[in-house]
Amino acid sequence: MHVDVIEKLEDLQALKDNWDRIYEIDPEAQCFLSWTWISSWFASRSLPWMVLAAREDAEGAYVAFFPIQLGTGLDRGKGFYNTIVLGGSYFASYTGILCDPAFANAAVPAFADCVRSFHWSSLHLDDIDRSSARIGSFLEHFPPADFVGDRVKRPAQISDAAERIDPEIHVHVTLPADFGSFLRDKLHWRARRNIRHCLRQLDGAAGFRVTHGNAETIEADLATLLSLWERQWGRRNPGYTRYVLDNSHAILPDCLRSGGLFLPILWHDQVPIAASAVLIDRPRKSLLCFLSGRDVSIRGLSPGLMVHAHTIRWAIESGFRIYDLGPGNYEHKFIFGSVSRRIERFRIDTRTGRNLGERLDPHCLPFVIARIKSLYSAGDLANAEIGCRQVLAIEPLHKDALALYREIVASRMLWQAITSDDAVTDTVTDSQGAIDRAEAEKQCRAAIAENPGDFDAAHRLSILLLLRGEAKEAEAEIGRALELRPDSAAAHCTYGNLLAAVRDFEGAIVRYDQAIALEPNHAIAYNNKGNALRRLGRSDEALASYEKAISIRPDYEQALANRAALFDEETDMLPAMVQLSRLPLNV
Repeated sequence: MHVDVIEKLEDLQALKDNWDRIYEIDPEAQCFLSWTWISSWFASRSLPWMVLAAREDAEGAYVAFFPIQLGTGLDRGKGFYNTIVLGGSYFASYTGILCDPAFANAAVPAFADCVRSFHWSSLHLDDIDRSSARIGSFLEHFPPADFVGDRVKRPAQISDAAERIDPEIHVHVTLPADFGSFLRDKLHWRARRNIRHCLRQLDGAAGFRVTHGNAETIEADLATLLSLWERQWGRRNPGYTRYVLDNSHAILPDCLRSGGLFLPILWHDQVPIAASAVLIDRPRKSLLCFLSGRDVSIRGLSPGLMVHAHTIRWAIESGFRIYDLGPGNYEHKFIFGSVSRRIERFRIDTRTGRNLGERLDPHCLPFVIARIKSLYSAGDLANAEIGCRQVLAIEPLHKDALALYREIVASRMLWQAITSDDAVTDTVTDSQGAIDRAEAEKQCRAAIAENPGDFDAAHRLSILLLLRGEAKEAEAEIGRALELRPDSAAAHCTYGNLLAAVRDFEGAIVRYDQAIALEPNHAIAYNNKGNALRRLGRSDEALASYEKAISIRPDYEQALANRAALFDEETDMLPAMVQLSRLPLNV
């Protein structure tokens, strides 16, 4: 079986006729595997996605499709890793593999082999029917010697009515050929009475009516539905609410235009009081209640039941045979003569906990670069550097990664020098330097509390805060120290080091110059000024500053090393990274 990897929307769009043919004949297909849903979903994604497409040979039509998405996470201190999730996961009610049943035995193992060729540490199979033979066949190709697989139980939820809801239980109704049979054979007498009452109100002159969304009214109708849904459910999880709203706006209009969405809205007079987005799966004569909302302020009336009654009657009259009420074993779902089944989550993890092949998947590099830049901006140089190394392991000449790595290495070396133990012992007494930093900080704060004019305590505290990475707080303390003793060359030099650590090299030079003005033989200030000048690309001035530091202290090893590195520096980026890593800063 030949498997192609589809990664571009135009290539996916070209598969529509082939996809629709398989969708028609696959008994395990469902609306979340329709071409409209998958193509709209992937068109709205920012992260990498792929469709694995299987055929018997390189020239034949495709007989199976497997939509997947690539995720990227960060394990701090260890680096980035990748996950694979199924197409539509976390929004769709179901996921899976689309396949011509005659070719399932060959296509599914081919998909498993293809998935194993990517680089990932965890494969998330969410919202799948484990009873499917093809899912079982897929799982068999991840042997225990290399992988750890297990079911992931979803936690129960508590409804507003204090029901304990199992989100893995999916509820559906098998519909008879006529509505009378449904009322007579499926319903308890009380439910039958209530539904008849609802329909009499809809069909009478009580001010109730139901409209059906269409291509001309989709924007207004969808806004009505989502407004009702948000008012009913949005307060529970604002982040997830935004996710649902954004995805609904991106996908549901395409579903309606393609004939895959039924959108009934219940009105009382001119006010919408309930609405539902019902996905249509015509080949399997199935409807799925995907998103519903109602006006919860209404009492003595059940707008939700009225919409269900109307939709079920419409479904039976339109020839549908399955009414799927979706996930969650809410009590009200069972009044329609419903049955349930379990839809599960399953995880396959590598035994090592690391990506297959011990490397990042190339598809994720743009996202990783963006994350690295964010880490760097936040001052997390360690994880940013690890990420750059991971990118360069795949693409050694990756321009952005090389440039960023150069900056990170230089900044890291600068930071390490500033926050080395020497920084403490140079400004703290020898006995203090041996004390745990947390204890030293307590002592400094206690000294300041007893005597706010204690310059030495304020100066020491600024360095300790810098050691902890709290640059803003450190700046406040060194500023206070300089208010107490503005003529302290050491404090001005420390301030310069702090500004250099946060990449304010111009500001750092100003402080080093102030230290030098107060103490003309301040070799450390000259050396550190040279580093700051070098970071700004002012090589001639940097060399002069290093020379001055050496003339003051001929045995000044760090200044000698910095001068030698400046002489050796090449314009090529890779050698430059090595040289910048030799930029020690004395304090």
